[in-house]
Amino acid sequence: MGKHATSQDALCDNPMLGRDQETPENHSLNGLRGFSTGSLVQKREKEHEMKAKPKFICSGSTVVIILSVLLISGCNRSALRVPGASLAFPQAPTGYTAKASYPYGVVVSTPLDLRPKHYGEPVAGTKWKGCSTDPFWSTDAPEIVQQRLVKELQTSSLFSKVSTAPTNPQDVMMKTEIHAFCSQTRGFFIARVAGISSLHVILEQNGKILLDRKFEKVVTDADKEYTGSQVGFIEQAMKVTMADSLRELLKDMFKQFEAEAKNW
Repeated sequence: MGKHATSQDALCDNPMLGRDQETPENHSLNGLRGFSTGSLVQKREKEHEMKAKPKFICSGSTVVIILSVLLISGCNRSALRVPGASLAFPQAPTGYTAKASYPYGVVVSTPLDLRPKHYGEPVAGTKWKGCSTDPFWSTDAPEIVQQRLVKELQTSSLFSKVSTAPTNPQDVMMKTEIHAFCSQTRGFFIARVAGISSLHVILEQNGKILLDRKFEKVVTDADKEYTGSQVGFIEQAMKVTMADSLRELLKDMFKQFEAEAKNW
């Protein structure tokens, strides 16, 4: 029995044989076991690392900001204005003085606000279009336009009298339709603000049409006609560009009035 001991007897006599004194056969088997065990350990370590790492989750506000940036880059940013973040609507006087004064009184009726019917229409042959965004929170566009027409006609001395109600049968009636009076802001890193004005004017006397014409003007914050600052709130830039565009429009209008009044 001593010489012919079985492998079982050898294991019983030397229990370390299967651990430290591996045979080629069990070395191969143990190698496979070690690979399997090692893979399992690595897998568990990776799972632990994933749990330990912070997860970056976009919050609702982050998503809104990202979407806003994407939309702002190509869309009208004027809707992002802050109420009250600007001064009053600028005066922007035309400085126009007529070469001759005509013996007619002109009645400036309240303009009709037809802007919604002309949204999306190009203005003054530019890429800018009639829009719904303006910086007015308490004063409406017709009131602003009428006030400017009255004041600038008075200072121009083009007509003998300027009023908002008829006082004489010979008065010239001025009817105005507002097709566009708004502002747009486009771009993100470099924003461009534009004031957009379009007025359809009819001058009538005793039922006779003296003039029927549309006047349009667009002024951006990059134009020489712009009188505002390059730094400030969007709402203020909107007001300044709109005031500037209306001023330049009125200049063209008064020149046309003066040119045609000779034949009235």
